[in-house]
Amino acid sequence: MIQTIMKCVSTVTFSILINGHPSTEFHPQRGIRQGDPLSPYLFIICADVLSGLLTKAQNERIIHGVKIAPGAPEISHLLFADDSLLFCRATTKEVTAISNIIQTYQEASGQLVNLTKSEMVFSKGIPNATKNDISKILPMQILDHFSKYLGMPTFIGRSKNQVFNFLQEKIWKKLKGWKERNLSFAGRGILIKVVAQAIPTYIMSSFLLPKEVCAQMEKMICNFWWGSSTDTRKIHWINWQKISRQKKTGGLGFRQLRAFNEALLAKQGWRIISQPSSLMAQVLKAKYFPKDHFLQAKPKQQMSYTWRSILQAKWIIKKGCYWTIGSGKDVDIWKDNWIHQKGNSSTWSSKPNLSTHHKVHDIMNTHNNRWNEALINQLFIPIEAQKILQIPITNTSRPNILIWDGTLDGNYSVKSGYQAIIEWDGKV
Repeated sequence: MIQTIMKCVSTVTFSILINGHPSTEFHPQRGIRQGDPLSPYLFIICADVLSGLLTKAQNERIIHGVKIAPGAPEISHLLFADDSLLFCRATTKEVTAISNIIQTYQEASGQLVNLTKSEMVFSKGIPNATKNDISKILPMQILDHFSKYLGMPTFIGRSKNQVFNFLQEKIWKKLKGWKERNLSFAGRGILIKVVAQAIPTYIMSSFLLPKEVCAQMEKMICNFWWGSSTDTRKIHWINWQKISRQKKTGGLGFRQLRAFNEALLAKQGWRIISQPSSLMAQVLKAKYFPKDHFLQAKPKQQMSYTWRSILQAKWIIKKGCYWTIGSGKDVDIWKDNWIHQKGNSSTWSSKPNLSTHHKVHDIMNTHNNRWNEALINQLFIPIEAQKILQIPITNTSRPNILIWDGTLDGNYSVKSGYQAIIEWDGKV
């Protein structure tokens, strides 16, 4: 494998345009060029070794990661390309172990960690003497907290508008440059969809933007569409709500940013449901809903703004999904949608007082894989009882599966979620 990779690196040739004519070909002497398609794969192969060294030290209890809740997994490192976050206890022993791992990785891979560009953050209550001792082992800049990581804010205070104002500035810089050009409506529409409305997508996938920020961004885009500027204001012949409709309903297909924001956040909720073994799902479940399903998760007094944002988009999944019954243990009879698949509603029958039947599993005869017909006729109105008895029970050991009604394969997509929100708002 090493020989194959080195052949890919060493056999490539380059030529340079000199006065419009290509020069003679030559072989590179300093490795692959920047932007080479092979570069990220080589980096991932090397970074995987760094991850393995850290995991091995964690398993041997040489270093200890961070746990945000009792049942949460212990995290010693998070790697995103060349942006790395390492966690350990604030002791000279563990920091020395981290330093040794970095040194080993540098000698093996040939890559060097730039300590002058690296930063270090301590938990509250760490003595200054300990900080000084650790900074001698790893000479990095000490900060109170990270302002941003991967382009996203790490701390969000009370003023959400102030935190996310940079999105408006980014869109304004783009639109400001285009206003001086003579663009047709078709050209403006392409630029709005491909650039202006794509700028906040990355942030909106993790945070619910305030309505004021979304309205301001839509206002700037609308002004650009009609040709308005800081000096002149032109008439907006059609309001934004009609323009942002889908083309098949008479609009131009521009996105309503608030609805698109909620559709993106609902995708995160769907990931928690469909990929329960992922690191994100394990951490959030241990922290915020350790004994419940995601759809039964409730707000808490102290919770991150990211989780608050995902929780506020939960209604989309709850309204647009239905359960296919397996074991029936996790599906609530009276609150979850499992009878009326296309109706997107809970049961029509009212819950009897002092009823001890809460889960679908309670109205099954598990020994013969059949419904308890007598109990169902007693609890439900006739039309619902008939529908329940028609639901097949194939295997009670099979888990219940949540199906999204807006796609053919039953998996949630941002596009289908956005379309569902627009349709629901139109019905209201």
